[in-house]
This record gives sequence, structure tokens and C-alpha cells, in this order.
Amino acid sequence: MMPEANGFVIENFESKLNRLMGAYTQLSAENADLRRQLDLQSAELAKVREQYDELTASYTDLKLAKIISVGDSEIGETRERLSKLVREVERCIALLNASGQNDDTL
Repeated sequence: MMPEANGFVIENFESKLNRLMGAYTQLSAENADLRRQLDLQSAELAKVREQYDELTASYTDLKLAKIISVGDSEIGETRERLSKLVREVERCIALLNASGQNDDTL
């Protein structure tokens, strides 16, 4: 009976070992697949981060351009207002000079 019991134990062990090896093979393949997916996701994340950085830089450039363009138009408007004020002051001075000359003749 001993040899039969040993044979049964060996068959049982071989059966469990085969199942274990099959599970290992399946898990190894699944692990390799998950690693490939992780690599793809990492590459995609790096690409998205790069696009984000480019868009952030573009947005910053756009904001700066907007500030400069608004500044240029405001500078132009300010120059126009100053030119009008200078002309008005010159007219006032001219009127004062003209009225001062009239007072001298009296």
C-alpha cells in the first residue's frame, strides 16, 4: 500500500504543481500586459504634460501680447488727450497774450 499512497501523493503534487505553473504563466502574461499598458499610459501622460507646458507658455505669451496691445492703444489715447490739452493750453496762452497786448495799448 505504501507505493500506491506514494503514487497518489506524487500525482496530487504534480497536479498542484501544474496548476501552480499554469497560474504563474497566466499571471506573468497579465503582468507583462499591465506593464505595457503602464508604459503606454506613462508615455501618454508625458505627452499631455508637454502639451500642457506648451499651452501654458502660449497662454502666458498671449496674455503678455494682450497687455502690450492694450498698453499701446492706451498710450495712443493718452498721447491724443495730452496733445488736446497742450493745444488748449497754447490757445489759452495765445488768448492771454492777445488780451495782454490789448491792455498795453489802452
